[in-house]
Amino acid sequence: MGRKSRYAILTVLLILGMFLSAPIGFADFGATPAKEAVIVINPGYRLIIDSEKGTIASLRSTYATDHELLIPEHTRLPLFKIEFLNDHGEFKAVTSSEAKSVRIGKSRDAEGDTITIDFEGIGQLPVDAHVTVRCPSGQSLTYWNLAVNNRTSMWIGHIQFPVIEIPFDNAENQNHSHILTSFADGQLAGPVDPSLSAGAWGGRRSDTPEIWRYNNYPGQWTSTQLMAYYNDAGGLYVACDDAKGLPKFLEPVLEEDGVVMGLGHFPGTRGPGETKLSYNVVLGTFHGDWYAAAEIYRDWASKQPFCATKMAQRTDIPKWLADSPPAISFPMRGQGDWDPPAAENPEYTPLTNALPYLDKWAAAFEGPLMPIIFNWEHSGPWVQPDAYPPVGGEASFREFMSKAKARGWHPMIYGDGLSWVTWQRNTNYDGMAYFHSHGGDAVVTRSWDGSFPEMNLGGWRKNYWTCVGTEKGRQMILDMTRHMAELGPDVVQQFDQGPGPMACYATNHGHPPVPGPWMAEAFEGLIKADVATARSVNPTVAMSCEGAPPETQLQNFQVWDSRFHTTPLYSFLYHEYANGFQGFYTNRVNDEALRLSVARAFVYGYTINFTLRDKGLVEYDWDQTWNRAVPDQAAFIDWTKRVSRFRAGVARDYLVYGRMLRPWNVSGVTERDFGWGKEPLVQSATWQAQDGRVGVVLANYADLPETPRVELEGAGSKKLVIYTGDQKREKDLEAPGVLDVVMEPRSICLIEVR
Repeated sequence: MGRKSRYAILTVLLILGMFLSAPIGFADFGATPAKEAVIVINPGYRLIIDSEKGTIASLRSTYATDHELLIPEHTRLPLFKIEFLNDHGEFKAVTSSEAKSVRIGKSRDAEGDTITIDFEGIGQLPVDAHVTVRCPSGQSLTYWNLAVNNRTSMWIGHIQFPVIEIPFDNAENQNHSHILTSFADGQLAGPVDPSLSAGAWGGRRSDTPEIWRYNNYPGQWTSTQLMAYYNDAGGLYVACDDAKGLPKFLEPVLEEDGVVMGLGHFPGTRGPGETKLSYNVVLGTFHGDWYAAAEIYRDWASKQPFCATKMAQRTDIPKWLADSPPAISFPMRGQGDWDPPAAENPEYTPLTNALPYLDKWAAAFEGPLMPIIFNWEHSGPWVQPDAYPPVGGEASFREFMSKAKARGWHPMIYGDGLSWVTWQRNTNYDGMAYFHSHGGDAVVTRSWDGSFPEMNLGGWRKNYWTCVGTEKGRQMILDMTRHMAELGPDVVQQFDQGPGPMACYATNHGHPPVPGPWMAEAFEGLIKADVATARSVNPTVAMSCEGAPPETQLQNFQVWDSRFHTTPLYSFLYHEYANGFQGFYTNRVNDEALRLSVARAFVYGYTINFTLRDKGLVEYDWDQTWNRAVPDQAAFIDWTKRVSRFRAGVARDYLVYGRMLRPWNVSGVTERDFGWGKEPLVQSATWQAQDGRVGVVLANYADLPETPRVELEGAGSKKLVIYTGDQKREKDLEAPGVLDVVMEPRSICLIEVR
């Protein structure tokens, strides 16, 4: 046998041996090996993109502990989903996983890594997409953008991008996670399990096609573009860097194996043509609690146009708001929103009857008030536009406003946002005839099937939503505002239920038949027109809204009726630009919980409000019928008086004009659970004045003394100025250090660090 023959035989045997010894699952001989995953490692995270599918395989937090943030096998989820709408009202959904081809690239320059992913022929449609992921060096944040080449004739209804799903907590390790959302003034939900309630008003939504077809930002209860997921091992930061406040769906959505951090976008474009998101989705990691995520977001937000002017410099905010007058609401008819048959309350109807009761409260507080008039609409609570004349007549309203302002008070009246109310249980109002005869059919929003989306609020009120893209709809809102302002209040709150535009699919309103940027533009115009309309007849009136205003409208509102529980996200982000008042639904189940709600609002920077019942007595909260026990009036007066004076006095630089900081640790305090989880009997928060001074505010609302230990941060010698009630003392301390503060029952303290 020749040498060549022997080599040939050996080669065959070698190849045969390799094939036979290959592990199970080895591909066909000669198959192309799988592409290597694209990996980016930066401080705080490790990102892996599947090169075959162009999906997110892994995102790990690498701070204190290397920790996976996403569900197992996350790569099986598409990177994005697109839902198209044709001219027949039919939807067609496609995903990145249906692309005929995927190409991925990675480049690096002086600023960091950039990943590009191209998807061609998506869902058997002439649709391509281009994804860009910027990963700046030295940062824990990544910036995601999507461009779609839509060569069909269909509209883009919405885009889900990027699809991010986080896991349920592992019950065995007890490492409970939390999700931060921007519902109203802020909401924190957890643990993260299948029973999680992280939606608006503590609701929960499972993933269905319909929920993505409606925006909840701006307004509609979502005030910022921030969400976060975290536990002790690390956190996931989710946000958009959109300074224009374009419509989005931003909400956690339940799946069978975890929670999707819902990110829905509404470009509002039709093919053929290219569409590119005008902002980035920002994904990243952080270590700490929700304050750490909020600090990242605040660093971006503070540089945007909507943070151009701080409260101390805003000339549109009346000076009296800084004096912290307690807000007092009272119903002219009925005891709440929903208690039929609603009779007029002689204490408050006609409206001038309320003056003697309010005089007593003003004397007790030794200061001005902000009276809030509820249930004034003649057709029933919150009924608009069929609201006038008001209960008791316009003459009585004007007289009340004049006399209240002559006393140094600042009366307030409410409208009902974009609602066109058609039914009210309180008065058995049936407004469908009014709706049809006044052109309601032409101005309210439409669903994709042409129907009117209806809200049924707790079985006591029904309404449609006014489309901000219709001129007659906008005029209805402006007429409501003008008429309220003409009555003479110091504050008008037209935009109730979270100010923001509602999605509309009408084909005859003059706007695109899908949600899109037109909504933000129309709403911006409506807000400015609403302010101008009110001030054309009442030049000094302040404008308010229910729930924190959408951040991009922050400079157009002077105050708001807050909706927060125990997570003061909006106050942390934006308090130095405007202040809200406490609002309602704050778990005031007994006298101690009532004082807790005041203490909580006080340390978080809000002014105080409460509700009157029959005989001019304070009630626990709004929408509670008057067959309950009556709170301790003297105790409430004493507590509210102390808090309001302290806020407007020694704590003014912090609680009125200051910036909230991540809280310094306060320990050694008793905790109680009144229904919202354990809360300390001494509420506390840390603030920074505009000149850089730091203050820790404490409020002991309990009936017994408490001695909280405050851990003072910083370094070097510090001079402490300690205000306790009307007392003031100074103390030198070497920082970092601790200070034990002896607090009497129902007392307030400010520790100022200089």
